[in-house]
Amino acid sequence: MPFLVSDPLAARLLADAGMAVCLKPFMKGPARVKDLALAQGLSLQQAHYRVGLLLKAGLLEPAGVIPRRGRPVRLYRAVDTDFRIPRKLVPERILRTLEGADAWQEEWEEALHLHDPGYGPMLRVFLNGEGLLEFGGEGEPDILAEGFPPFVNLWSAGLHLSRKEAKAFQRELLFLYHRYAALSPARKAEGQPRYLVHLGLAPAPK
Repeated sequence: MPFLVSDPLAARLLADAGMAVCLKPFMKGPARVKDLALAQGLSLQQAHYRVGLLLKAGLLEPAGVIPRRGRPVRLYRAVDTDFRIPRKLVPERILRTLEGADAWQEEWEEALHLHDPGYGPMLRVFLNGEGLLEFGGEGEPDILAEGFPPFVNLWSAGLHLSRKEAKAFQRELLFLYHRYAALSPARKAEGQPRYLVHLGLAPAPK
């Protein structure tokens, strides 16, 4: 059964993407502070500070020790892997940041700057093969070519679909995402690069 959060500190930490991700190593089983530091690229001091906050909020609990010469290594685990947080416990500022995906937006903007060729010196407005109006640049690169990075930044003025077709499109998008997301843990362990993903589909305002 999901863990129902009642502590305001726990609610605030879980709604903060940068803090919530610190629970991840401990959700998989007993882990050390060092495991958090390695997973998130933190110093040991930073990792200890975050673990202290998570313990104070009741989101982590002691899970034993590893004996060694000198001071034993403490293990911790998350109290659950599924948390439910009443909206009223989350500060509005943090909720707006989370719902607006501010941190991911900033990273996406940086990725656009690095990889998006943009429109170039000439803006092109044209009817594409599907009969949709498209905006682009003249002499755009072949983004599917092997030499081009795995990058897509597609915005569409809209697709006219039946509700049944739109639901099928929704399911296919999510199926593809989950299919490749399932590969991510193993690829991360192999040291493979990380790719940002942003999927969007919504009925257009009337």
